[in-house]
Amino acid sequence: MNMLTPAIAGVAGVLVMILFLRRARYLHLPETQMIRAIGSAVTKDAGNALWPGFAIHLVMGILFSYGYMLLLRTAPVEGVLSLRGHLIVYGVMGTVHGLIVTLILVITVVQYHPLEEFRKMEPGDMASHVIAHIAYGVTLGVVMALMS
Repeated sequence: MNMLTPAIAGVAGVLVMILFLRRARYLHLPETQMIRAIGSAVTKDAGNALWPGFAIHLVMGILFSYGYMLLLRTAPVEGVLSLRGHLIVYGVMGTVHGLIVTLILVITVVQYHPLEEFRKMEPGDMASHVIAHIAYGVTLGVVMALMS
């Protein structure tokens, strides 16, 4: 596998994840402002937080894509996975990733975010994050499988 593949998959995964978070209402879940929340944690202002938040989210998505690839390479089935196998494995990794990130959001970000508007998280918000991470993982699986 080309070492550029995870970067491409990471960008695609982040874009799909953002789409799921911003259009969660179609799943009857609240839309989340995760990009602004990430950016405003750094800038301390929601008004100028979009681009820093997007940049941080994109870089983290690419880094996590390499992490997913490394995890899959440690598995004894890495060379024999079909497209369906990639979807399942990466989807499961996305689910675990989403649960861990949601737990971290509930414990740290909700309590310590510098802006009051981002200090609340309801069960629907948590579900949106987990579903968005599953979509991220499945997108990585598709891109990794098609590009390998």
